[in-house]
Amino acid sequence: IHVRQEERLELQKLASRVPIPIKESMEEPSAKVNVLLQAYISQLRLEGFALAADTTYVHQSAVRILRALFEVALKRGWAALADKTLTLCLMVERRMWRSQSPLRQFRNIPAIILR
Repeated sequence: IHVRQEERLELQKLASRVPIPIKESMEEPSAKVNVLLQAYISQLRLEGFALAADTTYVHQSAVRILRALFEVALKRGWAALADKTLTLCLMVERRMWRSQSPLRQFRNIPAIILR
């Protein structure tokens, strides 16, 4: 994934809205992936079509990678790591941070109830 010139402004805006601070420069592809994955979980709206396409790619890849890490941890008997990777995988699949209400999965519930 490359950081395009026209995406930098929107990536900066998204970086200021995601819950976990980004340490890398927005010029780095790893920072873009980090921001897009957090924005996906947080259900933030994306303006650019290219960013939306990249978010889909990041989401699909993240689910596969996290499931694979979970399977490896299970096979090796690493319970703590298996628990953490499963938690991460579920957060990505459900688009919900672990600290949020499970009701957030349902789209028709007003925001005031979710708090």
